[in-house]
Order: sequence, then C-alpha cells, then structure tokens
Amino acid sequence: MGKIERVYRRTDSGARAWQSEDPKLSAEHRQILGLLGDDTHWDELRKVLRRHADYQRLAELEAEGLIVSVAAAAEHDLDFTGSFSFGKA
Repeated sequence: MGKIERVYRRTDSGARAWQSEDPKLSAEHRQILGLLGDDTHWDELRKVLRRHADYQRLAELEAEGLIVSVAAAAEHDLDFTGSFSFGKA
C-alpha cells in the first residue's frame, strides 16, 4: 500500500438512516450508504463512484456522521503486496 488509502463503514446513525429510508436522505446518498458494509476499501468504492459529485456526496455523508473512514492498515491490503518480505535464502 504505497499511497494513503481509506476504509469506509456506515456508523450506527448511518445504518439507521439507510434502513429507515429517511426522506431527508437523497437517493444518491442512500445509494452510497447501501454500498458500504463493514470495512469497505476505497479501491472497491472508486469502482462504482464514477462522478465527481459521488465523491462530494461521500464527503458529505462523512461530515454528517453517517459514515466514518480510517486509514487502511496492513490487514486491509487488497493485493497482499504489503506483506511481502524479501530476504536472503
């Protein structure tokens, strides 16, 4: 993981807003909340968030406390290259 990557998840309030179909939540915000489960990696999100507006909505959901993100750790490494170690045999 050479660059800074994030892992996203819904908060409890985000899960409640998504499940209750809160009318204050736009369809686009609801769609993004629906994409997030436990520890959804940024690389997975960017495959489906194609427009700049989607990235803005992601930031808005985080600002509203409906989602949180943390820096991806080694256990979130999708291709396992961060766990390679080369040593002399």
